[in-house]
Amino acid sequence: MKKYLLTMLALFSVVAVANDDFKASVTAAYGTRTSIYKGREENAIPIFPNLSYQNLYLKGTEVGFKFLDYSRFNSTLYLDLLDGHSIKGSRMDTGYENINRRRYQQAIGLKADVKLNEISENLTLTPSFSIGNRGSKTGLSLSYLYVPKENIIISPSVNVKYLSKKYTDYYFGVDRDELGGSITNEYTPDGAFEFGAGLYGEYYFTKNISALAYVNMKQYSSEVTKSPITEDRIITNVGAGLKYTF
Repeated sequence: MKKYLLTMLALFSVVAVANDDFKASVTAAYGTRTSIYKGREENAIPIFPNLSYQNLYLKGTEVGFKFLDYSRFNSTLYLDLLDGHSIKGSRMDTGYENINRRRYQQAIGLKADVKLNEISENLTLTPSFSIGNRGSKTGLSLSYLYVPKENIIISPSVNVKYLSKKYTDYYFGVDRDELGGSITNEYTPDGAFEFGAGLYGEYYFTKNISALAYVNMKQYSSEVTKSPITEDRIITNVGAGLKYTF
């Protein structure tokens, strides 16, 4: 996976040397995230590259191309390099270490941003669909951009996603060879829903340096939470960091 990101960074760097339309920022943040699995909480200091040239962009682990780009509507074809979930048996709670490793998938997707100007110029509706070799997701999100001062950005959002049966079976199903310890039953889930809400804030000290903070929450429907290897709880992702814009 690292080689894909390094390749994209190298390509964007070549473009940057030759073009004035190149835009870039780098974010270093500390975050903590609870796991959907009966496993350990994750802590990390991720580095997020955010690069764009005309309609092509790299944002974190997502590479995309915007087309049909209008003032109230745009669509994007993208590739998510780290879609899904990842967990090793060694990171599971005692009694659940027998599971097979779950891995991220690479998913190709299509999404659109629709400005709901009739309600507010800062309100955006985003339908999306993505698919990989481990299943698909269909989503709908609603976000609002609030700018109380020219150097402050606040953006709340809500979303819902439908996870295909193939997706839920891979990430949350239990096969016969995983039985043992506290895992006593096989489990084959149907398609499921993921409900989410988030809040993002950014404060600009200068035009190049800013601080940011975010919190995201997810809740899954019973098809996921009834799995022997998952937790029936709200999943949270909280972090803060600094961003430098070139």
